[in-house]
Amino acid sequence: MNEFDFDILTAGEPAQFGKYGSLRLRYLKENKPTLYQALLQGHLLNAHLNEIDQQAHEVVEQIAQQLIRSEQFDESVKLSNPILWVQKMNSFKDIAEETVMRDLIYC
Repeated sequence: MNEFDFDILTAGEPAQFGKYGSLRLRYLKENKPTLYQALLQGHLLNAHLNEIDQQAHEVVEQIAQQLIRSEQFDESVKLSNPILWVQKMNSFKDIAEETVMRDLIYC
């Protein structure tokens, strides 16, 4: 992340986006330079990155919760087999993040 000058990118506003916004920024710069320049010149880049970051967090949470429900995976597993619970939760999050990367970040 140190390779980006966030003051220039956000027209003097402090950069507030997180992990997914940063990933989107890198993708735009490397793969969609025209869109990146349009957002930058229109002073819309920071808002775009914040929106993507917020949406990504929401979608990851929604998908993870859907996977938990679909597999009928509940807190009782956490008490009876904590290692399995951590593995499953990490797996659910990984699946959700793959979807977010494909549908929000790299599109």
